[in-house]
Amino acid sequence: MYFVDRTAVVLKPTAQFLAWLKSTDDDMPDLTLEQLRTNCSVFLVPQFDEPEAVVTYFDDRYREIFEAEIAGWDIPKKQWPQDMSLKAFWEYFEIEIHDMVLDMEEADMVISPVFDNMM
Repeated sequence: MYFVDRTAVVLKPTAQFLAWLKSTDDDMPDLTLEQLRTNCSVFLVPQFDEPEAVVTYFDDRYREIFEAEIAGWDIPKKQWPQDMSLKAFWEYFEIEIHDMVLDMEEADMVISPVFDNMM
């Protein structure tokens, strides 16, 4: 087991995200917020001394993160939220910060692009 020199941040959708998601497709399964939050994106970010620094890190990169989360649902760009501001990002998501990250494997991590449909 090895310490990873990173902080893990779990990005959790809020009820507002779920409401938007359901509005994009009349045939959307009847998801609950609890179901939506069972398999969230986890971001590895630099280690910070204070949680506020993690929030600032996300503030600086919110647009890229916002677009990646929306793109992950394979929803056409014309149906993406009209407001993708920083304020909207924090209304759609909340974060959970974990400063102890352990790697159980010795193997190198594979790095690949997130989503091709963001372009």
